[in-house]
Amino acid sequence: MPVDERQRLEALTRTGLLDTPPEPDFDDIVRLAAESCGTPIALISLLDQERQWFKANVGLQGVEETDRNISFCTHAIDGDSLFLVEDARADVRFATNPLVQGFPFIRFYAGAPIQTEEGFNLGTLCVIDSRPRTLSDSQRHVLLGLKRQVELLLRLRAQVLKMREHNEELEQTQEKMRQLNATLEAEMRERQRVETRLREKQALLRSIITHIPYSVFWKDRDGAFLGANPQFARDVGVESPAVLVGKTDFDLPLSREQAEKYRQDDVAVMESGVPRLSMEEPLRRPGATEDAWVLSSKVPLKNEDGSVRGIVGIYADITERRRQEAAMREAKSLLERYAASLEAQVHEAHERNNYLMEHSGEAVFMLHEDGRVLHVNPVAERLLGLPEERLRGTVLESLCLENERETLRHALRDLLACGTVRLENQGLRSATGERVVLSITASLQVTGENRRMLLVGRDVTEKWRLEQQFIQNERLASMGALAAGIAHEINNPTAYVLSNLTYLQECRDELEATLSAMPGLPPRVGETLSEVRDILSESLSGGRRIRDIVRDMRFFSHTAGEEVAPVDLHACLDVVLRMAHAELKHTARVEKHYADALPLVPASEGRLSQVFLNLVINAAHAMRSGTPEINLLRVSTGVEGDWVRIDISDTGTGIAPEVLPHIFEPFFTTKPAGAGTGLGLSISQSIIQKMGGEIRVRSELGRGTSFVLLLPVNGRGTSEPAHD
Repeated sequence: MPVDERQRLEALTRTGLLDTPPEPDFDDIVRLAAESCGTPIALISLLDQERQWFKANVGLQGVEETDRNISFCTHAIDGDSLFLVEDARADVRFATNPLVQGFPFIRFYAGAPIQTEEGFNLGTLCVIDSRPRTLSDSQRHVLLGLKRQVELLLRLRAQVLKMREHNEELEQTQEKMRQLNATLEAEMRERQRVETRLREKQALLRSIITHIPYSVFWKDRDGAFLGANPQFARDVGVESPAVLVGKTDFDLPLSREQAEKYRQDDVAVMESGVPRLSMEEPLRRPGATEDAWVLSSKVPLKNEDGSVRGIVGIYADITERRRQEAAMREAKSLLERYAASLEAQVHEAHERNNYLMEHSGEAVFMLHEDGRVLHVNPVAERLLGLPEERLRGTVLESLCLENERETLRHALRDLLACGTVRLENQGLRSATGERVVLSITASLQVTGENRRMLLVGRDVTEKWRLEQQFIQNERLASMGALAAGIAHEINNPTAYVLSNLTYLQECRDELEATLSAMPGLPPRVGETLSEVRDILSESLSGGRRIRDIVRDMRFFSHTAGEEVAPVDLHACLDVVLRMAHAELKHTARVEKHYADALPLVPASEGRLSQVFLNLVINAAHAMRSGTPEINLLRVSTGVEGDWVRIDISDTGTGIAPEVLPHIFEPFFTTKPAGAGTGLGLSISQSIIQKMGGEIRVRSELGRGTSFVLLLPVNGRGTSEPAHD
């Protein structure tokens, strides 16, 4: 233990104050401290080795001591000046203190160290509140003055103890009478000195009461004033406090009703012995036209034996504060009315938006800021083929095809950042799997803290389909022109090669005939001539194959127009099968069953070739490559009344029943992304229908698919084609 702390504890023990009963002198000081500083709690705290013990206590009834290690006063005695904590929760030293977190929930603390004449700080006179606050300069002066009063009482007590010791010594021995008399005289002189100092302190206390910015008064049990400070005298309209002495509230320029109210309060405090604190009361000052409001407190004024002999009252003018509070209430009421008006406007706007959504001719989506669907209008339900109940809560981007989700996700992020955004040709997937294309205009809707995304989409599916079909047609036309150019460039060199190979074959035959007539021909020459014959035969076969392919390419490119003319379907099919030979030779065997004397059909040969080629290639893709011995592509023709029938069948994987109704829809495809446009069958059906014909399909999973094309013999059938 530090030497100073040991000496301090010894000095505390010498006072004899620890664990002594309450004393009115100390109790009066803490009551006056609480009243002067406006706090509910005031203490005289003495710090023992492991505890702080309360000699006087206002506001902590039943609490006599606490642990020293959590006390605020431990910090206060480290210095000699006033120790102030305006908000304990904001002070790292005390924020987690149990006295802050729990009862008495300390927020404000002000403690003045109580010092002995030797300079030891025995404890503090402190005031405590459960709310953050501070002390005015006058309150600080009052607290320090009362602290000095406590120190004076402690010194007086110490002197009295000394006097008792000396008296005991006088009683014990007559031999020391002279010494005891001298001591007694010294003690008397000290007492006189102490009394002088006490009078000085009393004068200081009177000065404090005189100059405190609050009105203070005290009365006897009959309600007669025993004294007051000048501020109270001014409030009741008298010249000085001395004029008030002996008078009652009924003798002052107050209304009788007000005087009776004050008397009732005084009697209640004196009879109960319980202070009445922080009462808001009206006060009509002389000459005033309206009441002022004061915050008053009254405590019993007691004799040394604890009997009540009167009351002490103090009050502060709170008129301005109440005026400000009334202004605040009026401002709050105005804000509430304004908020209600805004809420009504928002509700009206919401209703208007709902009406526009329900009656708009375009698809409308209301989204949460995380992209979830909150509401859709009937047009959106119709386009997607889903009711609002199914769509609500769905993330909108989940309705997109996989390769279009990032575009929508990026646009919605831009919308949250910028407030508006446009999105062209955004695809959504309907309940049937069809791609719905929308031109979207989006805006951010902000209501209070809620943010919603409003998307208005115009259906441009048909327009987009026409654009894509036009692009496809242009691509096919370009491919036709390219094929015609390639065929033209290859055709002449091929003719030269075939002519020269034929000439070489004829020369070889003549050479062989000439050499065979000559005797003694070496065997090696005969073998070489035989090998040359085989090589020339293979070369001629390959050259003719090149010639046939070139001819087919020229045929396909030159007939790619829309001109309608009699078409030999067998020749057209043969050209297509030759062109698809590279695709088919490793995949399937080809069987042709052509009808005899099949009539010519008025049609566009190029367009028909396009349809046949599309169906043949699709059939090849439906069969597994590398197994031509088990796969079969069957092409057959026939006549049914006024109709010519073409069947193209495969033994591939077949088409699922749920997919079959959609295969002629534009852009519908079951192939992986990038492997098909989904336009082939749609365009093929359109071509056949323009020629007055019909295209049908039968399919069975695991067995294969068969497409049936029916074309009118005379360009227009006189009867409906027969159904299978």
